[in-house]
Amino acid sequence: MLCLGCSTPGRSASAHAPARYLFVWAGPHGADGAGAEDFVAVLDADAKSPTYGRVLATRAVGTAGAMAHHTELALPVGHPLFASDYETGQVFLLDVSAPLAPRVTARIDQVPGYRRPHSFARLPNGHVLATLQYGDGARPGDPGGLAEFDAAGRLLRTRSAADAAFPGARIRPNGVELLPGIDRAVTTSMPMDDERTADVVQVWRLSDLRLLHTLALPVASGDTVTHMPYDARTLPNGRSVMVNTYYCELYRLAGLDDERPRLERVRLARPIPGEGCAVTAVAGHFLIVPAATAHEVVSFDVTDAARPVEVSSLRVDSTFFPHWVGVDPGSDRLVINSSELGEPRVLLARLDRATGRLSWDARFRDAGSGRAGVSLDREVWRRAGRAPIAHAAVFGGGR
Repeated sequence: MLCLGCSTPGRSASAHAPARYLFVWAGPHGADGAGAEDFVAVLDADAKSPTYGRVLATRAVGTAGAMAHHTELALPVGHPLFASDYETGQVFLLDVSAPLAPRVTARIDQVPGYRRPHSFARLPNGHVLATLQYGDGARPGDPGGLAEFDAAGRLLRTRSAADAAFPGARIRPNGVELLPGIDRAVTTSMPMDDERTADVVQVWRLSDLRLLHTLALPVASGDTVTHMPYDARTLPNGRSVMVNTYYCELYRLAGLDDERPRLERVRLARPIPGEGCAVTAVAGHFLIVPAATAHEVVSFDVTDAARPVEVSSLRVDSTFFPHWVGVDPGSDRLVINSSELGEPRVLLARLDRATGRLSWDARFRDAGSGRAGVSLDREVWRRAGRAPIAHAAVFGGGR
């Protein structure tokens, strides 16, 4: 079912100007939400504003949520932003062209044959690819797949992640990354639920969504650990990607436009401790990795992608579990959100684009607070004593 509203003219903001707003996608804490709605919160991201960091506006989606999850990684120009509620299976299209009056222009209630939408990537023509973690239960392993929507949210086509070379594999498409210059898309496989799933990365032909390759993570003989490839990011050469696992390993996927792409483990001088390495980002020739249980954010120089060099590490306190990294294309700022394990606090960091050095933006904080960051743990959003989850965030509204 597709519920459509009226369209809104696109924004004309320059992608090269610092963002004025930060759009945070948040919602109730699962079953404890007691019928609460997902919502978008608009924060003042104008560093010259006297209300820098203040929540300027909010808009609920109009239906009960269960897990506000991923949005697109960047705000599209001229189109609404896609955002998922993983547990309900709904996708919302958020129009923020009038930043202080966000609204829902469409809602996708289901994708025939599939369940549990997760991540989104915007195609050059304005269409959106979404990963869906499950099928309809008809195939062994219940593999998920990909769905393509037009900019208004109309379903155009779906493709299954099932591969005859991996019979019965529990393939759970998670992250999706596009390489339009070589007609490729890459998806990862990572469970959201408590199950053992296939540790694979898949390569698709972007033009027709044909599944070309399913590559198992290369592991040592006898390795029985679940590695969980979480996300993938295009490297500066535009022809290869870096894959990070939930357990904070890095793999380089090269030769994507060859008949035999290569997936290789990358060795780090200092392995990232812990787990929960999730939504990474690439800015220039630097890869930014959030490490949840290590309570740190790490930058790597990936000029030589086979030998990433750690440049900088930012620590956070034990109440914050870094999960999501978003880039302001018009400035040196990054937004860092916590996973549901931590408090719903939104932090801004700065990345020196010449050196890769990271630092916290100490000015971005709640009024009167001695801690960096803006908290969404406010009485108006609490349900059954639980704060909401502030999961995804994107910059927007350049000068």
